[in-house]
Amino acid sequence: NMNNMEQGLAIMEAAEETKSPVILQASRGARAYANDVVLAKLIDALVEIHPDIPVCMHLDHGNNEATCVTAIQYGFTSVMMDGSLKEDGKTPADYAYNSGITKRVVDMAHWGGVSVEGEIGVLGSLESGGGEQEDGHGVEGAISHDQLLTDPEQAVEFVKDTHVDALAVAMGTSHG
Repeated sequence: NMNNMEQGLAIMEAAEETKSPVILQASRGARAYANDVVLAKLIDALVEIHPDIPVCMHLDHGNNEATCVTAIQYGFTSVMMDGSLKEDGKTPADYAYNSGITKRVVDMAHWGGVSVEGEIGVLGSLESGGGEQEDGHGVEGAISHDQLLTDPEQAVEFVKDTHVDALAVAMGTSHG
């Protein structure tokens, strides 16, 4: 996740040296810290400085439709609608909530040519059964084994139901 100018410059310089495209990713926390207007102008400046580097701007862990729509309005080319947790970013959501809110974001985003990543399952520890925080986002308290390991059949169903372009799944202690 990119939070500031120094990180953005370092990412773009590395992309220039390796002649690689880059995904500049901002979380809700980064957006709150840096402000959407500042991030948008910063990205425009980075692209102007490095015009030969293909750049994608991705919202990480959007927690509601408004967060995703605002990111799209500021030029993000990809958004993650993380409906695996409710809007508070701490309470696990059921499948119906997750697929419903993710599908609504997909419908809006695809209309504007923006790709959408969904999420199924939550971060945590298989050993302790507890949640883990990532940028202030994550389950608080105990979670079930099923929530920590994404069911492959449910993942297929989720993609069919929502039409997401990418899917983050839970594999115990990390996303894959």
